[in-house]
Amino acid sequence: MIYWEDMVLDEARESPERYVLSAENIKAFATEWDPFPPHIDEAAAAKSPIGQLFAAGVHLLSITIRLSHGIPSGETASIAGRGWDRLRFHRPGVAGDELRARVTHVERGPGSKPDRGVVTSRFELLNQRGEVAVSFDAQVVMLRREPLAA
Repeated sequence: MIYWEDMVLDEARESPERYVLSAENIKAFATEWDPFPPHIDEAAAAKSPIGQLFAAGVHLLSITIRLSHGIPSGETASIAGRGWDRLRFHRPGVAGDELRARVTHVERGPGSKPDRGVVTSRFELLNQRGEVAVSFDAQVVMLRREPLAA
């Protein structure tokens, strides 16, 4: 079991799995969850500043989370997610992009109880050129191996 104290900081790890965006999966996701015209219609997308069909931000977030679960980590003593900060969409995801996730644990902090701590991890979704499309920091509450003295 990997506890709060065991989390290695500042070591980036990438998903072994890749996700290739296609016009079909961009449209399918957007049709159900974010039917903004440039996400579902090539003609509308061609008139947008992007100039082509592009994925919805929530689609890119979903891909990031899905790919991050494929990063080998072992069983952790995670209790619950606490929230996301600094969410940014840096560049669009377009058909043909081959995406991968990178996760770096960047900080350990105290929890609300002596037996808990919080780990902040930076999530990034990168395209085939190594450009960051999406980034955010996620906080997870974890059990400590050794509870703090009261």
